[in-house]
Amino acid sequence: MRALVICAVLAIFSPVASAAGAETEADGLIARGLELRRQEKQTDALDLFQRAHAIAPSPRTLGQMGLVEASLQRWAAAEDHVAAALATPEDPWVRKNRGFLARALATSRGHVGELEIIGPAGTEISIDGQPAGSLPAIHVVRRSEGPAVVTASGGGFKDFAKTVSIAGGARTSLAIVLDPIDSRPAAAVAPPVPLAESPPPPPPPEVQPSSWKTWTGGAVAAAGAGLLAWGMVWIFIDGTDACSAMAGPSCGMVYDTRRAGWMLAAGGAAAVTAGTILLLSGRTGDGAEVAVGFTPTSLLLQGRF
Repeated sequence: MRALVICAVLAIFSPVASAAGAETEADGLIARGLELRRQEKQTDALDLFQRAHAIAPSPRTLGQMGLVEASLQRWAAAEDHVAAALATPEDPWVRKNRGFLARALATSRGHVGELEIIGPAGTEISIDGQPAGSLPAIHVVRRSEGPAVVTASGGGFKDFAKTVSIAGGARTSLAIVLDPIDSRPAAAVAPPVPLAESPPPPPPPEVQPSSWKTWTGGAVAAAGAGLLAWGMVWIFIDGTDACSAMAGPSCGMVYDTRRAGWMLAAGGAAAVTAGTILLLSGRTGDGAEVAVGFTPTSLLLQGRF
């Protein structure tokens, strides 16, 4: 019976002893944290305050975390923790430090802004790499002022990412627009092939420059024309009276130039033909054809170029 009474007493006072021990340990951590704050080691002090709050949560641990977070310019966390401490005004520590906590809360709120996010329902949102929830449950998020990288993702849509600038004491709105992922197979496109170039047209037949044939043919043709004219004159005057009007009726001289005229005319025609052939062959290109013919009373010259 006595043993049962002792066990019952221990069961009643054991949680009390445990709570007292936790508070004692938390008080020790807070004391060390305050010493680190006086040494300007704010980050180390915050770590001790967080450990104390995990062991024995209280308005005091919340207030100490909020104050050191404000000194580290972690404005959103400082606002949350200081506001939570001020929500218990009956706490002796809060009542003692109320004015200091109120000024810290006002300063923190001046550096905290609201980020309003609008987009398709079910879209998963992350801010600065940390998951923030899904729409529309996180319609408005309070964040410390400054740039924030917002990423969004949804099934069947491409990932969305945008950097927004949050202003203290103001609301910034961001509309999430997700582009669908195109699941259609892409058409195979062959690389471009350059078009075959048309062969250049053949060059026109070259006209050979003037050579010895040109001037020789011209000279021979001119001489032949002179001989031909001379021979024609002699043929024309054959059998005519060679006396002048002053000679009187006793003059019996008559021209006999027909034979010589034909010889001159034939030689001249031959010379004209030869000169013309030389002249044309010296100035025409490949494929030119020249044909010459003559009769006692005419000269025929025919060419194809």
